[in-house]
Amino acid sequence: MKSLRYIFQGQSSRAEPSPAGSSPARSRLLETGRLRPPSAALPLAFLLCISITTALSAQITLANPSIPDRESITYVRSSEQSTEMVYVEMRLIGPSEGNRPGRKPYYEYRMRSDSKEMIVKLTADTLETFYSEVWEKNTNSTIHRSTEIVEQNKPVADGELLLCDGNGLDVGLRGFPWDKHDEAILVFLNSSDKFQFKMKVEGRETLRINDISYPCYKVQLALGGFIGSLFPKSYFWYAVDSPHILVRAEAAGMMGDDSYEMELVSYSSTGS
Repeated sequence: MKSLRYIFQGQSSRAEPSPAGSSPARSRLLETGRLRPPSAALPLAFLLCISITTALSAQITLANPSIPDRESITYVRSSEQSTEMVYVEMRLIGPSEGNRPGRKPYYEYRMRSDSKEMIVKLTADTLETFYSEVWEKNTNSTIHRSTEIVEQNKPVADGELLLCDGNGLDVGLRGFPWDKHDEAILVFLNSSDKFQFKMKVEGRETLRINDISYPCYKVQLALGGFIGSLFPKSYFWYAVDSPHILVRAEAAGMMGDDSYEMELVSYSSTGS
């Protein structure tokens, strides 16, 4: 954009008549108004169009969809092995709640069930995950993994959505720009570039759960390319109304993970 601005400024300055080089005829036309000097509005209008086009085709980013200060969500998750309750607590952490000096407010997402526990920390404005801890529990062992994003400068192309950590995927997608985009290529910091994940908003669908109707965005997640045809697809339903809570999930088993279905049981919130 800077180079374009420089070029047009240069053209405008060259187009202005030089007093020393002006002919009498040209001067008379300028004085009578029959010949007008080049207008600066044209370069400005052109630059504005370029700026708008660049904004529309830029990388996709998440934004906080007015998530309250505190949320409590309960789901029931079913797989071939078991059926269990999943409890989610999400709260906004500000400077008065032990936040480190200089750090912006963030959300702390806590999920617990019989088979898994998770803590995810996300920036309050862009829902970008910068820290996560996971405890995978089974009959014979408990495996604990933690991830902290210290620095990231991964390049992201147009139409791509950067997700720093897949553990914050469910809550992060609540901030998807639903009114501007209907698909995206998901880019993860902790995954190989050999595999491409695609997200597609298939449209709207109303789910009825416990006598309550939830108008939802139906989202498909799948591997891209030829390899994607070898694996089943996953589907997620996010409420159309803000703050776009996850209402239902049908996750396909991939890369060693079990497939499961999860559905909303209850939701409550406090704060703005």
